Amino acid sequence: MSKTGAYGVIPPPADAPLGPLPLPSSVTLRDGTAAIVSQVDVVNESQATLDFLRHLLNTEIERGDTYPYEFIMDDDAFKAYFLSASAFMISSPDRSQIMGTFYIKPNYPGRCSHVCNGGFITNSQFRGKGVGKLMAEAFLTLAPLLGYKASVFNLVFETNTPSVNLWRSLGFKEVGRIPKAGRLNGHDKRVDAIVFYYDFDDVENKTA
Repeated sequence: MSKTGAYGVIPPPADAPLGPLPLPSSVTLRDGTAAIVSQVDVVNESQATLDFLRHLLNTEIERGDTYPYEFIMDDDAFKAYFLSASAFMISSPDRSQIMGTFYIKPNYPGRCSHVCNGGFITNSQFRGKGVGKLMAEAFLTLAPLLGYKASVFNLVFETNTPSVNLWRSLGFKEVGRIPKAGRLNGHDKRVDAIVFYYDFDDVENKTA
């Protein structure tokens, strides 16, 4: 049974471009630290790097207040979930320090595969330095280049204030709310989740 979601393994959009992405790209943290955004090469990436990315996800799962998963993932489950499409990371220029990671993959299959989803994790050692915003900005650049026309974030828990504020500041639309969606650590009551939507075509039309 697939562990990637309700729809199983979903191929990328049919019209996804075949050309290389403009990566690695240079970015700068709020404190002036130089970093790069690069793609995670599932086939050729070092096992140490993959293990650390899995550690970041499992740490977030164990916190229990942002991701819906209850149990940590082994290597196979992590690859099936987080690395099933396109994954990226922000790191030091030599890639020795990983500051954050995110994925971009279809949210729905087939005729709706042009709508993507993203998952983001900031290394706790680099919180408050703007890593989350840098990943969000990279997401907005890379997702259309991968052939996606829009994005939907299904479960942004309303108690995840930094995430909610970030998506609002970047122009994401709140198109829905799922009442009592999450049984989260640190909360006595079930927490609502906000559904955020972003239309890449709208951006292209405004800038054309």
